Amino acid sequence: MKSILAAVAVVLCSFLNANADAIKIAGSGQMLPLASALGKAYMKKHPGDVVEVNPKSLGQKNGVEAVSEGYIDIATSARRLGEEERRLQVKPYEVATVAGFFAVNASVPVRGLTSPQICDIYAGKITNWKQVGGKDARIVVLTRPEKDSTKIVMRQQVHGFAKVEEPATVLSKLRAKDMMTALASTPDAIGMVDAVNYADAGGKFIALKLDGKDITSSITGPVQHHYQFVLNKNPGAADLRFIQFVRSPEGQAIIRQEKANPVKFNM
Repeated sequence: MKSILAAVAVVLCSFLNANADAIKIAGSGQMLPLASALGKAYMKKHPGDVVEVNPKSLGQKNGVEAVSEGYIDIATSARRLGEEERRLQVKPYEVATVAGFFAVNASVPVRGLTSPQICDIYAGKITNWKQVGGKDARIVVLTRPEKDSTKIVMRQQVHGFAKVEEPATVLSKLRAKDMMTALASTPDAIGMVDAVNYADAGGKFIALKLDGKDITSSITGPVQHHYQFVLNKNPGAADLRFIQFVRSPEGQAIIRQEKANPVKFNM
């Protein structure tokens, strides 16, 4: 715990000092675009409150621990909390489900892969796009760290992917933003994203079908991220007002606009 507190203190130093009365949000970078959109809309409705979303990803685990210790008010989480996280002084609110999928740089003509092909690409057994019906070009494989929410969900929900051992040639991207930038700018690349990130990309990379199915739907897609806001068990009044806004019709509409599927929850 001491190491996380030290890391959080360094990353959040200027963020925490910006406005002592603000609702401070940080955590999983994957969820930050949605948190920012909700924060902006909330402040228009509640001009007396300030929502500050840290643009630097702390990661889910660090964010949840920071909430438990009182460093921030709300953590963003792109997956359901693990057993260790649930033992902390926190309360999660699942606010949306978001489809996860694999995507390719616009230079790649392939538009669909099977689960075994995905596994073989990430295991280094398939190395050229022509092996899966594409052009003669080396596949640039992009991944996320093992403890990242995106990777955990892919490991859990893509058939066979849990057992894949990635070789050193697979390039790991620490943050969701890094993955989006790399996918958009790297010819012949493949990576893993979610529907919110994909919508923000504006067509700079292309979603792949998986096993012949379009899996980009937050409602029917087989790979689902569970977006949560995580509060301290003793939240402030403004924190609760923000969560109440998220569950309001206006908040739910914003979630839909961000290509996520809102989840009804109780306070």
